[in-house]
Amino acid sequence: MTERDAQVQTASGEDDGYPTRPTGRQRARKVVVRLSRRLLGAAIYAGVSLWGGVRWLRRLGKRHPPLRPDGFRPQRILVIRLDLIGDLVLSMVLVRVLRRTYPEAEFDLISVPASAQVIEGDPDVTCLLGYDPNIWRRPKALFRRQNWRELRALLKTLRGREYDLAISVFGKWAAVLAALSGAKGTLGFAREGFPGLMTVGVPGRHWTLGEKKHEVDYCLELARAAGATVQEEDRYPRLYVQERAAREIEQILAAHNVQPGRPLIACHVSANNGQSKRWPVPYWATLLDRLMREEGAYIVLTGASSDLPLIEKITTRMREQPITLAGKTNLNQLAALLKRADLLISGDSGPMHMAGAVGTPLIAIHGPTDPALSGPVSRHATILRSDIWCSPCYRARDTADCRFFTTQCMKNILPAQVFAVAREKLREGSRA
Repeated sequence: MTERDAQVQTASGEDDGYPTRPTGRQRARKVVVRLSRRLLGAAIYAGVSLWGGVRWLRRLGKRHPPLRPDGFRPQRILVIRLDLIGDLVLSMVLVRVLRRTYPEAEFDLISVPASAQVIEGDPDVTCLLGYDPNIWRRPKALFRRQNWRELRALLKTLRGREYDLAISVFGKWAAVLAALSGAKGTLGFAREGFPGLMTVGVPGRHWTLGEKKHEVDYCLELARAAGATVQEEDRYPRLYVQERAAREIEQILAAHNVQPGRPLIACHVSANNGQSKRWPVPYWATLLDRLMREEGAYIVLTGASSDLPLIEKITTRMREQPITLAGKTNLNQLAALLKRADLLISGDSGPMHMAGAVGTPLIAIHGPTDPALSGPVSRHATILRSDIWCSPCYRARDTADCRFFTTQCMKNILPAQVFAVAREKLREGSRA
């Protein structure tokens, strides 16, 4: 497929990988679901705020030591980030800084199980716990005994650890778990959880309208509130890669006849939380063929098993044959693969942040999301985006899908543009 063919196919909307305009029935259903969630959310907010008010009254007259290294001597600190892979990777800047500030303390971390494995084995984390609050999304979840058993088991573990401080990094569920953990002190953004749950409330909340602050800066703001001194270098996330995973990746690549001397490029064609974060299917096919033919590159397609249909749409349009490892690696192995690669090409995704955190050069293709808020934090990253009037348009309360159903911001970034940047990055790598 030539670049001209890819542009024509994408312009016509033929199988470009984006959602079609919804029917009236689908739009009505979305409105009903959103309204129901708002009503349920309002009821939950009222109930939990009442509990928070009781907690606040009980704290009146009690003194809490200021969170400073000269007076605060924590034995255990709990960090809670119940979010996607990329957000968890970025949140590790908080753990690193606090570990330096309180070197004698143990650090536990709670994350959703699907994301937690990305930091498994990290020497800065003493105990890694998995919990998925999404099991409570539907009303019938309240009547499932297994859900209550899982929550009770988690709270029993947390209370047994006797935390000196619990930090809610983002979201209402994290704030609730911080309060339920039994920690002596709780820390989080004051307007992000529920009133009264935090003993130390940092002013504001994530992604205040008009505020151009990156996710790592929100995390470091919490670190400062916990007594840390933050340096510029602390903004760069670092991801630990297990030696065993590195050996396993070498074995996998050897099984695919990957030889030294040729560039290895990892490509993540999918993205969570919105299909409009994906680059068009025909564009991927054009770019990958050209990288393999003109640069002699090995192309490795990453992702989960659920990404295979999307990958198949791309590979059936290609003349060359890339290596597909989607669904064949765990997150530890993916981190090792990204560190082994000479380059990653991706949309706004978790692997994009992983690559930045292991020091791999990367090209990040952005459309609906704002790289100033959630883009890669790496000296080796190049961000490509089309600065059209409606981009960025993503708001955290919904998925990143185009309201006009054109996704023109992604279509404007052509394969030739990405190829030129990729070639230059490969040249820089060979000169290093």
